[in-house]
Amino acid sequence: MAVEGCARPARSTQEASRLLGWDATIDDPASDSTKISAAIQRAVSRKVDAIALTSIDAAAVQGDIKSARDAGIAVTCNMCGNKDDLYESLIPALDANNKAGYLLGEFAFLEARKRFNSAPKFIVLTDPEFDTVKARVSGLKQFIDDCKAAGAGCEQVAESSFLAGEISTVAPGRVAQLARSNPRYNVLFAGFDAAMLFFSQGLQQAGLADSKKAFGISVDADVANTEMIRKGGFQAASIGFAFGRAGYGQVDNLNRIFSGQKPQDQGVTGKLVTAENAPASGGWDGDFDAVGLYKGLWKVS
Repeated sequence: MAVEGCARPARSTQEASRLLGWDATIDDPASDSTKISAAIQRAVSRKVDAIALTSIDAAAVQGDIKSARDAGIAVTCNMCGNKDDLYESLIPALDANNKAGYLLGEFAFLEARKRFNSAPKFIVLTDPEFDTVKARVSGLKQFIDDCKAAGAGCEQVAESSFLAGEISTVAPGRVAQLARSNPRYNVLFAGFDAAMLFFSQGLQQAGLADSKKAFGISVDADVANTEMIRKGGFQAASIGFAFGRAGYGQVDNLNRIFSGQKPQDQGVTGKLVTAENAPASGGWDGDFDAVGLYKGLWKVS
């Protein structure tokens, strides 16, 4: 819950559940694999009807999910990998993250040409804990390969990994050192906005966050990151996913599962958020009132 891109869909799932009269509680394992397993087992022992997860890949807790499914519990996930289709509903599809990475590569190419009259030279930062982040990196690297094949000059000058638990402690210093060691770079990719926020602060403290020389790109369109984009700070773009809508989508699919129906594609896709189209305030959470549509569908107010 300390990561905005995880907290927003968790809260919206809880909000949507309560609209339907369900008892919905949040159990925060704080990215600790042991605590994640324990949280799922607690839910199983309580004989809940459903478990809705956020950013927890099925491969990381497959034994626990199997135990829940064997107990007749519906299990869904937002922003996750879905090994062996253990989750009954996945929002969005994992491929949406691959597309997000590719789209950020396309933006970086155009923006680097505009700002620096140069092809983008990427530092790529990834968190190997999450299938979604790995998919974003894969999409970005596919763009870089396509750009190279077209003779357009794109390069990956460095790559490094970090863990979610390090983004506010040791990782910003390592990122600053990586930037210092690769002065040719002009685009920094981070797997998600919460990490980018701390990394940009680390670069600023090291005197390395000059947007006239480099810029950052990431995913989630969190509040602070969108503000940075609006004001022309180090981060220039983010791919936003409507996490408020994603939470309602999880609940809609759970409602369908309970009724013996098949889950539906809830239509949650990524949008490129830049200074030109960023909302006037806050982060990006969709371009229309999806919540109102869900309420109308469910006949609740």
